[in-house]
Amino acid sequence: MFKERRKTAVTSKMENLKNTIIRIRIFSISILIIAYLMLNTESILAQSLTSQRTLSFDSRYIIQGYSNKAVGQFGIEMLNLATVPADLIVRPDINSTTRGKKFLFYDSHQLRNVANGLLLFAGSIFLSSSFTFAYHEYGHGTRVAAVGFKPFYGHGAIATDADLNAALSGSVKTYDDFLSFYLSSLFNIGGFTIAFPENTLFTPLTDEVNNNGWYGLVQTGGLNNEMLFSEFIEDELYRNGGHIGFLIPYINGKLAARNYESGLGVFNDVTNIVNYYQGQGYNIDNDKIGNGSKVSLFTSALSYQFVYQFVRMFSGKSSRFHPWEFRGLELPNTLFYMNRDGLSYKIRSGYRFGEWRFPFAVEYGFEGEKRTEFTFGAEKGFEKITAAFEAIIGKRLDLALDVSYRQSKWLMLSGGYALYDKRNLHGERLIPSLEHGSVYHDFYLRASLTY
Repeated sequence: MFKERRKTAVTSKMENLKNTIIRIRIFSISILIIAYLMLNTESILAQSLTSQRTLSFDSRYIIQGYSNKAVGQFGIEMLNLATVPADLIVRPDINSTTRGKKFLFYDSHQLRNVANGLLLFAGSIFLSSSFTFAYHEYGHGTRVAAVGFKPFYGHGAIATDADLNAALSGSVKTYDDFLSFYLSSLFNIGGFTIAFPENTLFTPLTDEVNNNGWYGLVQTGGLNNEMLFSEFIEDELYRNGGHIGFLIPYINGKLAARNYESGLGVFNDVTNIVNYYQGQGYNIDNDKIGNGSKVSLFTSALSYQFVYQFVRMFSGKSSRFHPWEFRGLELPNTLFYMNRDGLSYKIRSGYRFGEWRFPFAVEYGFEGEKRTEFTFGAEKGFEKITAAFEAIIGKRLDLALDVSYRQSKWLMLSGGYALYDKRNLHGERLIPSLEHGSVYHDFYLRASLTY
């Protein structure tokens, strides 16, 4: 039986979290009001959107339904969706010929960039706070599903046996699909992931759970997913460019493990994770997990660029940007992951040569089992086709191939193949199912509305 005991398990912590959410929403509304007031001035052309936005239907949403990668891309699309109202409300006035008028120290062009950025930031806060929470729980759920149990998600707290029995008895509303859970998370806080013994996807792999460390992956899955979403943000910025609306989920993902450990009592992920590692004989405690989280933030170039772009936005520059590069080399970023056999850092970069992009990474297990994985990739856009390939080389081989065809201005069709192996660090975090053994072959189709 798996259960997720969130940081809301202690009543006082629940109230603190509720107050924090209220403050965030008040802050978002305040930004909307400020931006609206800014718009009552003369305007000139606003900064155009440079990144490609999509809304997609991915076959992995329904065929097997437990793809961290597919749902993570959905989260990117939700944050890009926040740029739409910002661009519509802060729309350009192409007939304006007025120059030199000031509001405070801004001219009208600068004012529109600031207003656009504030609206975008507010919209992203609302969407991302709910998504990253739901995606955290989904991380637990995918690792539960991989070994045969069907995960369910709910809101509230499981702090006592009575709470657990209430959830098991069905008196607490639960969701068995991510989209419903995400929509409910827009208006609810706190929650849990639970599996019922009688609800299975295939014959449960109890030996994998009890003897091969999969229980540890279930515990780490939530925080790993928050870090994984930061990785997806890095990918989006590197491929398409992005905007300052990614700032909050990016930093929150990097610091998820550090923030989770602080004063949360005994019913929380980090406590369960530390207990798991100590049971495996690894000298891993709260401090090492928190420090790993901080290292991922402060050794990532993108962390500093987000702060730079945020300040730059208030000087009247565009809120859109591309990652810093030096002669085609992307400045590196660091991720921190918790695995069955210890802790690891994943350092990522890439090289851009004309229309080619070559992402690469190295992941090193620095605590627990010492091991290394290398990632190499290539991507190129042709006239109507974009092809991308990636290989992860560790104890085994993981692969990913994606081909996209732009059918028209509004429609893009994509297909791909991914090979996951649970014996790799990358594979154990993302493999959707172990029903047919250690390797999973993932074929998928995707239709995307581009706008």
